[in-house]
This record gives sequence, C-alpha cells and structure tokens, in this order.
Amino acid sequence: MLDWVPDVNLVDGTLVSMLRVIALGGPVALLVAMVLPDWRSRAAWRRVLVVLGAGVASGALGLLVAWLVSDVLDVFGVSIGWVAMRRVALALGEIGLLVVAAIVTRRWRRWLAIVLAAVALLFGAVQVNGAFGQYPTLRLALGLPRYQTIDASLLRGADESLDVWLAQDHGTTPGQGVVASVDIPATVSGFPARTADVYLPPAALGDTVPALPVIVALAGQPGSPDDMFVAGGLAATLDAYAAAHDGVAPIVVVPDQLGDPYANPMCVDTAQYGASKTYLTQDVPAWILANLPVSADRTQWALGGFSQGATCTMQLGPQQDDRYASLFAISSELEPTNGTEQQMIDQWFGGDREAYERETPLRTLADDAPSGQYVVLAAGSTDAEALRNIDAFTPVAEQSGRTVDRLISDGTGHDWYTVRRVLPVIVDRLGVRLGLDDQATAITQWNGVEEGR
Repeated sequence: MLDWVPDVNLVDGTLVSMLRVIALGGPVALLVAMVLPDWRSRAAWRRVLVVLGAGVASGALGLLVAWLVSDVLDVFGVSIGWVAMRRVALALGEIGLLVVAAIVTRRWRRWLAIVLAAVALLFGAVQVNGAFGQYPTLRLALGLPRYQTIDASLLRGADESLDVWLAQDHGTTPGQGVVASVDIPATVSGFPARTADVYLPPAALGDTVPALPVIVALAGQPGSPDDMFVAGGLAATLDAYAAAHDGVAPIVVVPDQLGDPYANPMCVDTAQYGASKTYLTQDVPAWILANLPVSADRTQWALGGFSQGATCTMQLGPQQDDRYASLFAISSELEPTNGTEQQMIDQWFGGDREAYERETPLRTLADDAPSGQYVVLAAGSTDAEALRNIDAFTPVAEQSGRTVDRLISDGTGHDWYTVRRVLPVIVDRLGVRLGLDDQATAITQWNGVEEGR
C-alpha cells in the first residue's frame, strides 16, 4: 500500500509544495497570533521583535558558517555555491526564529512553534537538496536500491557485428532500453564495491544482438551508481538516442568507485580504502568484455563521470589510452581531494609526493602522451571553479594530442542540473566517435548549452 513512498519527489511536486506553504506561511501566522490577544500591548510587540531579531541573527550566522565550511575550510572539496548557502541561511534563520518563539510564548503557540521548527528543518533540507538535484527521490536519499537485478539471459556476448545487424530486418525493437543492477566481482582488486548499474539499449534486448559501443560512467561523491540514472536522467537520454538510431545506443555500465556513499578512495589503490583504481581499470573492463555484447575495439569505448567521477575519469582515462578512445568529464576537479594536499600525501601515499602527483589529472594528461583521445569537458556557467579547471585542462590535453570539446550549461552550477543539461549533448557527440552516427547535432539545437570559449 505504501510502495509509492520511496519514490516521493524531493525536488518538486506535492510534498515540496506543501512544505513550502507551511514553512513560509506558518511563521507569519504564528507572529500574528503572538500579538492578536492584545495588539496594543508593548510586551507582545517586544516579544515579536525579539523573535524577529533571533531569526535575522540565526540566518546571518548560518550564512557565515555555510561560507566558512564550503569556501574557507573546503570541507566538501568544492564550493556548494551561493544558492545552497542562501538556502542554509534561510532555513537556520527560520529555525532560530521558531525556537525563540517557542521559548517566549505559551500554550498552543509554543507547540505550534515547535512543530513549525521541525517543518522548517525538513523544508530546509529539501531546499538544499533541490539546489543540487542530488536526491530526486526519497529512495535515493535513503540509499535504497532503485533497479532490479539484471536478468541472467541478458548477460551474453554479441552474435554479430553492428554493421551486419543493421543490414538485417529485426522487426520491431522495444521502445526503451533496460536499466538493471548487477554485482561486478572484484576478482583482482578485492575492492568492496557496491552494486553497479547497467543500461542495455533496445538493440541489446532481441534474439540476435550486435556488438555495441560501451560507456563506463562514474557518479559523484557522496553518491551511488543509481545517481547517474535517477539524478542524471541518463536512461531517458539513451532511450531518446536509441529511438533516433534504430534502437541502437551505447551500453552504459556505472560501477561503484567509492565503496561507501561518503567515502572518497580518490580512484587510487590505498590500504585504507582498498584498490579502487585496480577495480576500475582491471575488474570492471574484464567483466564487461566477458558478460555484455560489446565491441572490444578501443574506439568504441568511452569513460566519463560527474564531479568526483569526472576527476576519476581525468586521472584514469589518460592512463588507459589503450582501452578508452573517448572521455567526458562534467565538473571535474584539478586533483583528487580527501583533505589537504599534504594530508593526502602523508595519509594515502606514504609521504611520497611524486606518487601523489602521478595520480593527478594534469600530470596524467601530460605523461600519457601523445594520445588521440577525444575529451569532452563540461561545467555549469555558475561553477567558477569547474570553469577554471576546464581552462587548465584544455591546453595540456591539446598539447598531448587530444581533441577537446568544451560545453557550458547556462545558469547551472556544480549540480545534477548541469549533468542533465549536458549529457544529451555528450551522448550525441560520443555517438559520432563511437561509430553510431556521421555527424553530431549542431550546438544551436541544444537548449541551454553552448560551446566553451
């Protein structure tokens, strides 16, 4: 009966609208109720002023703390942005107002203030989440699995080449692909990976299956493989591409490079987190080749990701030129981040600065050259740090022989709104590189995305 609860929308929709009405209208009603018994009473107005002052002070303090945590102490590795900071400030301002109101009022007004404070806390959390689009549903926020385990019959090799398959009549293919979960064993690495997700396009669901291109995609941190499909809208993007290409689209595998939603193994092998790098570079490709109908040709393999997953891509992708001919990085950092640089060197690299620097994207781009890889770098227009990183990556990548495309999402930041905006463009351009189309769609045909300068 309550099966719908895990899929409640946390970004917009009925729940968010109800919380907004209560969170914004409730405090106003409470303040009015505080003076209604005797609106001429100076004491009543003084209480209202005290409550309002507490709200302003709490909001200002919240903004200061959010800025310090995000931009000064750099707790998250990237700035959360001013939209999220303002929402934190507004939430704490309202909570401060209501807590003081509960102290200075009595009877039912006190209980109303307490209930409204709880609503304000919940609405604040929803609003901050909405700034990033990180958890579109309650299921994702609670870490509950979104997809069923893949049908074993779908784990199979290709029957023929894509050219041969396209030359034959296969009747009507399904209108949509399938997203399913699968455990990719850490045979070599022993890395404690969580369940991965796999997208199979309509062409991979018939009786005769062609050898298809493959994209290995990595979500951000905190997060899970489900994020790429639920928050990033990747399945809808791939289904749309398949619909325009006779049911053909890349197979997409989203492995877990974290081991835990809040861990950051930095896509390197460490004693503390396990062999994340080995898992991604050996176990995952080996499993894909053994279990899915994919081409073994490197020109039909791509690696990409968002945020921490993008940084991981820029670390490992250049090192695996023999496996991945194409890369895409959305909102990548310049280097893996888990503490200060010196803390990382001491804690994760045994004090060896050279070992650390060998795993940074700029170094791998320069060292693993010359290369003919195709690289797409993307970011939101309000994500100043990611834009600077694109400017830093571009000359190094081009000097190493790589071809670089730069995409900017208008009006978005370091968030999943950027991912949803640029992924269709990236898939369209990768389609050309992967041999599925002859020409990419003109950038002017994409809403809210432009070429980076």
